[in-house]
Amino acid sequence: MANVLVIGDSVFTAFNHVPSARKLMNEQQPTIFAVQGCQKLVDKGCFAWVKLSALDQLRKHAGRFSDVVVIGTGYNDRIGTPFRDGVLAITQEADRQGVDVVWITYRQVRHVRGKATTMNKLLGKLDPKIENLHIADWNSFSEGKEKSGWFRGDRLHLVTPGANGLARLLNESLAVVIAKRESAEVG
Repeated sequence: MANVLVIGDSVFTAFNHVPSARKLMNEQQPTIFAVQGCQKLVDKGCFAWVKLSALDQLRKHAGRFSDVVVIGTGYNDRIGTPFRDGVLAITQEADRQGVDVVWITYRQVRHVRGKATTMNKLLGKLDPKIENLHIADWNSFSEGKEKSGWFRGDRLHLVTPGANGLARLLNESLAVVIAKRESAEVG
C-alpha cells in the first residue's frame, strides 16, 4: 500500500512527465499520483473532460494509501468562501479516512499573485485550527528560482528542475508528518 496520495492540478502534472521527480517521491515513500490539469477542489474541472475534483480523487483513492494526502490544486478555484469550504471539505474527508493533509501554498506570481496571496493567507489562518492540516510553503521554497530554469514562461508551471524541487519540498514536509504519525502510533 502507498503511504501518500498526491492530488494536483496543471502545476503538478509535471509528475506525469518528469520521471526523476516521481522517483524522488517513491524512493522516500510509496506514492500514488492523481494529477490532472484544470482540476478544482470540490467542483468538476474547468474543462469538460476533468470530471473528478480533488475531493472526488481523495474519495476514489480511500483505503489505497495510509498516511497523507498532498493537495496541490486550487489555482482554478474561486477565492473567499468557496476556497475555505473546499479546504474544510478536503480536511474533513481526510480526517474520516484517518489521514493527514499536506497543503502546498500557491506561488504568488504574475496573473495569480493576488489570488494566491489571498489563498495562502487563508491557509495560514486555517492551519492552526485544523489538526490534520499541515502547510508546505511552495511559494517561499520556489521564490527566486525563475532564473534557475524551474518554470515555464508563466513562472508557475514546472519543467524538470522545478518538478524535482517540488518533490524535494514534498519529501521534506512528508517526512515530518509521517514521523509524527509513527511516533503517535508507538506512543
